[in-house]
Amino acid sequence: MNQPLNSPKPIVFWIIWFAIFNGLFMLQFFVGGGIPKGENEGEAPAAMIAVAGALAIVSVVIRFLVIPKLQTVEKLMPAMIIGLALAEAVGFVGIFLIGKEFPETRMALFVTSASAIAALAPIYVNALLDKKRVW
Repeated sequence: MNQPLNSPKPIVFWIIWFAIFNGLFMLQFFVGGGIPKGENEGEAPAAMIAVAGALAIVSVVIRFLVIPKLQTVEKLMPAMIIGLALAEAVGFVGIFLIGKEFPETRMALFVTSASAIAALAPIYVNALLDKKRVW
């Protein structure tokens, strides 16, 4: 493998990804009160939904437009962490900023956050290393 000694190993990417993904679920169940059930009582705050949507879009742009262009493992780490932070922030909006009277909206934001985090699973690290591997 032509990887420098101080370069992050693929397992580090997976540990960080798993911790963020697991953390979202733990926050939802222990802080957010579990899976939201019921119907919204009125209109959810559009500004908060717009903020969450923007965070999700930027996270997905990082995953599918920025990360594929990066050519070194060292550059992948910060991009992945920024994408994960933005994706998890969508869940934070649902847990902390959307009231409990909007369970449908909270559930939609939780699913959006979990989906964006799942999309950032670091399979691209192994693909990059396989591309650079000399046989």
